[in-house]
Amino acid sequence: MFPEAVKNKLSCAAFFFLPGLSYSLVTSRMPAIKESAQIDDLQLGIALFCLGIAGCIGLFFSSRLVRLLKDRPTIAAGALLSTIGLVIAGCANSFASLVAGFAVIGFGIGLTDALMNAQGMFYERRYKTRSMNLFHAFFSLGGIVGSLTASLCAYLGLSPLFSFLVLVVPWTVVCLFGCQYLQEEDRQVTSSETSRANTTKRAYPLILTCFGLLSWLAYDIEGSVAEWGSVYMVSSKKADQAVAALVYGLFSGTIFIVRLFGDKLRESVGDFCLLPVCSLIVFCGMSLVLLSAGPATALCGYVVMGLGLAPVVPTIFSLAGKCKGISASEASSFIAIVAYGGLLVVPPTLGWIASHSSLGAALCLVLIFCALAFLISLTLQNFRYQLNQK
Repeated sequence: MFPEAVKNKLSCAAFFFLPGLSYSLVTSRMPAIKESAQIDDLQLGIALFCLGIAGCIGLFFSSRLVRLLKDRPTIAAGALLSTIGLVIAGCANSFASLVAGFAVIGFGIGLTDALMNAQGMFYERRYKTRSMNLFHAFFSLGGIVGSLTASLCAYLGLSPLFSFLVLVVPWTVVCLFGCQYLQEEDRQVTSSETSRANTTKRAYPLILTCFGLLSWLAYDIEGSVAEWGSVYMVSSKKADQAVAALVYGLFSGTIFIVRLFGDKLRESVGDFCLLPVCSLIVFCGMSLVLLSAGPATALCGYVVMGLGLAPVVPTIFSLAGKCKGISASEASSFIAIVAYGGLLVVPPTLGWIASHSSLGAALCLVLIFCALAFLISLTLQNFRYQLNQK
């Protein structure tokens, strides 16, 4: 039999894989879902806004549910809810039903996202190892599998609901079985950290705010690829749905490969040099997407974006856990909440711009995000004294 550490690691990886799989499937089949629900770009943006706000609600409620149900039942509930939401979205034939499905998906993924990163931190703390890049790689692997499955189903003319049922439901059962091998947080340690925080009332370090802004931008850049990439390929690059469904898969595949070597890359380049370079690479990739004449070149642009974006989020979480005067779990929660906050604003904004101009014009906003990420990452060096040094 597998030792306890291996079971714990595999269970953590499974819960990172599931949100990536679910998110990839629903975004890769977005053109078909949009067609079935008979909605326009603005309504799709509103539906995505509901997904984002439901995700934020899931994040806010996760700590309360953990206190009531503990960690394992809460993350299991998140996985189950996201799967139910996918089924609702797959059956959606109106704007209202799509909004309902997206809201359930968002709440479930919000719960899972908050707790899967905590489980990764528990694993690193218990076994004294750096594994967050590997766990985030499994999220990207879920995106690859979801996109390839969605592309095949689109090519065969199968409905989005079939795409969801054939993959997500069985994997959810696997996750629910593996839930028994996850860790429960030490309540005594958590209580002592909370009492100390209430006594000192320390403000968040400025570098943590910078990390939060970087995560906000990184999530929005990735969201623009996942939520609008396939739609953009169909509407602006005249790609068919089977090709368009490959966007997030190729993007996630690049991220997955880079994250497998993410820790070594950080050691050789250095965190404070790596983040600005990554921002420039993403800027070049998005420029290639917008300036491309056809689908093939646009797909190459999305691959370049994945190359640059891959190390950003794991590096942010790793560095945020070293901030002075704040616990690693609190820092992780802050990063997640700020990142999800962008999902409340950016998707409907892109939809609004697309409805009044074009989707290509809306996606120019992503170039601005890349430029902002570059400028913020350049300032991090000035605040590194706020991190605990090895």
